[in-house]
Amino acid sequence: MDFEKAYDSVRWAFLYDMLSRMGFHNLWIAWIKGCLESATVSVLVNGRPTEEFKPTGGLRQGDPLAPFLFLVVAEGLARIVRSASKTTLLTGLKFGRKEIEVCILQFADDTIFLCEDSFNNVVTLKAIIKGFELASGLKINFHKSKLAGINVQISYVSCYTKTLNCKQMGVPFTYMGLEVGGNPRKKQFWEPVVNKLKAKLSVWKGRFLSMARRICLINFVISAIPLYYFSLFKAPDSVCKRITSIERRFL
Repeated sequence: MDFEKAYDSVRWAFLYDMLSRMGFHNLWIAWIKGCLESATVSVLVNGRPTEEFKPTGGLRQGDPLAPFLFLVVAEGLARIVRSASKTTLLTGLKFGRKEIEVCILQFADDTIFLCEDSFNNVVTLKAIIKGFELASGLKINFHKSKLAGINVQISYVSCYTKTLNCKQMGVPFTYMGLEVGGNPRKKQFWEPVVNKLKAKLSVWKGRFLSMARRICLINFVISAIPLYYFSLFKAPDSVCKRITSIERRFL
């Protein structure tokens, strides 16, 4: 699910209510109010700034406090989903021996919903999203949001996408830079990592750098690129040798 201009449309009243529900002290909430409501904005019209005015909502881009406040707002969506799961209005997916039920995964403004294949879940999900829109002010960009069905008939997935007014997505797909649904045992799975290494090294011409600079570039830049993949997937030996070969040739 994709948020449309996430920071610009946050309602302050919803943010203050979430801070209170999460147990923040009234003094702390007053500080947050002071930070948000003391700001003034000016708009450039034909290169000239207009008179300053005070905004009534939204979070300022570049403000160090803004990402943390947005997480508080996004927590409201997670709590609604958990409440729907407890009342069996929404049925998530169960994982592991303990059958832990998962309905939502969030990383900042990137959100994934997981639920069983049923029309009731789709209707509940749409109601949750619409209710969260009205309460928080955050607008969902359904045209950029996508739905994927795993072991689900294509006709059902098409029906669900029409109900949610979003696009259909195939499997595997990319999320947070990682391929979801792919097979890490195959070489094709690791092609994006290898291509990133090659692209990075093509920008830095090794022959124009000293030996010490090439070593620093490999240790602190090039070697960090595949670490994100390695933290979640086990790479085949052939892929590790290929990455080492690329670094060795650059050195």
